[in-house]
Amino acid sequence: MQDTSADLILKRNANRNFILNVLDGMAFIFGISLVSRFTVLPFFVARLSSDRWVQGLLPTLTQAGWVLPALFMAPLVASRPRRKPLILTMTLGERIPVLLLGLVLISWPGLPATVLLAIFFLLYGIQAFSGGCAATAWQDFIARIIPERRWGTFFGLQSGLGAVLGIASAVIAGNVLAVQPFPQSIGILSLICFAAMVLSYIFLSLTVEPPQPVEPRQSMRTFLRGLRPLLRNNPAFQRYLLSRSAIALSLLGHSFITAAALERFGLSEAEVGLFTAVLLAAQALGHIALGALGDRWGHKQVLELATALGAVALLLTVLATSTAWFFVIFALVGVAQAGYQLAGYTVVFSFSTPAERPTYIGVANTTLAPVAMLGPLLAGAFAEATGYNALFVVLGIVGGLGLALLHWRVPMPARRTIGQVNK
Repeated sequence: MQDTSADLILKRNANRNFILNVLDGMAFIFGISLVSRFTVLPFFVARLSSDRWVQGLLPTLTQAGWVLPALFMAPLVASRPRRKPLILTMTLGERIPVLLLGLVLISWPGLPATVLLAIFFLLYGIQAFSGGCAATAWQDFIARIIPERRWGTFFGLQSGLGAVLGIASAVIAGNVLAVQPFPQSIGILSLICFAAMVLSYIFLSLTVEPPQPVEPRQSMRTFLRGLRPLLRNNPAFQRYLLSRSAIALSLLGHSFITAAALERFGLSEAEVGLFTAVLLAAQALGHIALGALGDRWGHKQVLELATALGAVALLLTVLATSTAWFFVIFALVGVAQAGYQLAGYTVVFSFSTPAERPTYIGVANTTLAPVAMLGPLLAGAFAEATGYNALFVVLGIVGGLGLALLHWRVPMPARRTIGQVNK
């Protein structure tokens, strides 16, 4: 009876929840685009340190913070009748560090570079870890309140329209970077980002989520013991995790493109803002088009396309002879990242039943932990020893191998019930 009542409430509020969460994503993406992790933040780090291993810390914290907490959050998420209160609590840690960074950079811009970097990486690590703690709950939350037939459309609209606003944020970022002194410029962008994040938090808080049946709270030991049969009985999911890890490693190379362009061509602040606009415009179009395409064509196919475009972007960076090439390169990066973000969620959803979904999300995200933690650092060390071009070639090949495994060895799962397996 409770389940039926919850379903009725969700159906009654389906459009409300769809709109509110699209608005949440739009505001959040607008804000975070002001301090893009692909252009603005790498520029900030590169201005303070020329060490490539330091530059590699940015994608390391981004990915590690996102994936490491996921598995350990799964039993907690499954034991809660509502996901929203947990999300609202955890995402405060995503927002407050942005405010603190802005205040530090504006108030004490003359601090030594090493001190600024230490403060930045501490706050960015807190933000990334908080986002990772919220990720499992948020993904399952969206899968609950948005009908399955609209998953692709939802993620596409949320991220795509957010990226449209992100184009405006890129213009703002370019102007602020060009007019204001460094590093106060990054501080100003951080404060504007925080204001947008507050707005997104309000939209999220207005979402209607009725209580639903819960799984009994398991000890972590019991939970972890149950993962082996889950993976053993689902070889297609195992191969998907392996292919996704290779793809994720390949796409980490995108975080080094700005630093490579800065080293080779000496990018100006205005060019950084312009390339950010190109990236976000491509993300916007990619999210909207690929989201709808995934619902019709297949989310696995979207992931394959994203992987191919991401590898091409890396190889074009090697061939680039002027900054003009980077208009195409960042356009490809935008579409590739959009497709990866969209399909990364929805393919995992398809492997599980609703009851199993938090566990599958946790396993999928945590499997990326070795790549997330070690990949960027190893990539930075590799680039230090051999140069960016060799790095991009190697990562492009890794992406190709992940694509081949995904295409030929990972069948899309059929609809399942609890206890069934997808061979």
